[in-house]
Amino acid sequence: MAALPLPPTYATTLPDGRLLAWVDLGDASGTPVLAMHGLPGSRFQRHPDESIPRDLGVRVLHLERPGFGRSSVRRGRRLRDWPEDVAHLADALGLGRFAIVGVSGGGPYALACASMLGERVTRTAVVSGVGPRGSMQGPMPWTARVGLRLAPYAAWVLAPPVAVMAWYARRNPLRYLDRVAAAMPPVDRSVLARPAVRGMFAQDMSAAYSQGHRGFLDDLRLIAGNWKLSLESIRCPVAFWHGTADALVPDGASRALAAAIPGSALHLFEGAGHFCVFDCWAEVLRWLKGEAAPVAGP
Repeated sequence: MAALPLPPTYATTLPDGRLLAWVDLGDASGTPVLAMHGLPGSRFQRHPDESIPRDLGVRVLHLERPGFGRSSVRRGRRLRDWPEDVAHLADALGLGRFAIVGVSGGGPYALACASMLGERVTRTAVVSGVGPRGSMQGPMPWTARVGLRLAPYAAWVLAPPVAVMAWYARRNPLRYLDRVAAAMPPVDRSVLARPAVRGMFAQDMSAAYSQGHRGFLDDLRLIAGNWKLSLESIRCPVAFWHGTADALVPDGASRALAAAIPGSALHLFEGAGHFCVFDCWAEVLRWLKGEAAPVAGP
């Protein structure tokens, strides 16, 4: 497997002294899109074909949440705190308005930005996104279901197994990825077997747990709890992409969110799995840039 070039890391110092790290891909003068990684994840979680945003005239900044990679831990953080960090970074980079995309566990963070940053957010896309409590109905791995139930109330119970997972993923990222793939349906196993995708996730997992498991537990606690977001107040265009064969995050999550956000659009990929972002990335970026009509509902 050929090594995937590692994009350079940038970091900015936030007002409270914490670092926020990111990578900057695509067309430097293109439409700015701020991307929120999944759980677990890091600034290196990206589509391995970096020519896609460049050819589309899109600048994608992959932001790293607190406790992952090089981004500092924020103690006692809330979902509603993330838009503050995003706004500070955008200010530092001179970005007045920008689009947002969140993938899987990054979906709630993308919606938090859409809810709280007002007219600064031009469009918001969510791919295979986690939904609020009560919406995650359907087949899921028992480990994910137990984790989502315990995290808001007893995250300490999850700490030992998560610490072991983090150590293993950091030490043997490809073996860790193989274990993840073995528990997924064939449609996702085929995506995760692609050499470039494997190479990207090896980089991503090594970085994600470089500070240990704290970031993962904080993230899980927040996305599994009460989001305390006013979804109905979101005014920018919002679109969801979700595979009907997603065995990790049921498509009911995106159905519920689309129903809760006025005017939002839902695109269900028949037979696609959790990692459908690797096959619809260009479509998502075109929509975020405003070059494609909003996707139709099912």
